[in-house]
Amino acid sequence: MMTPKRKSLLAGVLVVFMTLVALQAFACELAGPNTHIGKIKAIEVAQQSLTIIDQQMNKDVTFQAAPEQLKGLSLGQRIAVKYSEANGRLKAEEITPL
Repeated sequence: MMTPKRKSLLAGVLVVFMTLVALQAFACELAGPNTHIGKIKAIEVAQQSLTIIDQQMNKDVTFQAAPEQLKGLSLGQRIAVKYSEANGRLKAEEITPL
């Protein structure tokens, strides 16, 4: 049998956990406009592109990126990408490791 104090503690832990899960689900929206957050799925230096699995949409998002922006990045790394859009393509303006 759980004591009232333990029930209260369990409820508090559950609230914190659910809040963290909800924040991750809306990570891109919380990061600001024109920003995607996710894990790197592919780095294509020759094609000057970077693909992440977007944390909020759970979909692949591909950006044009200069070779110097891709240096030091690795598959599976969690990053934030601020981008601009032109002609239906996304261009990485700033890539920040998280």
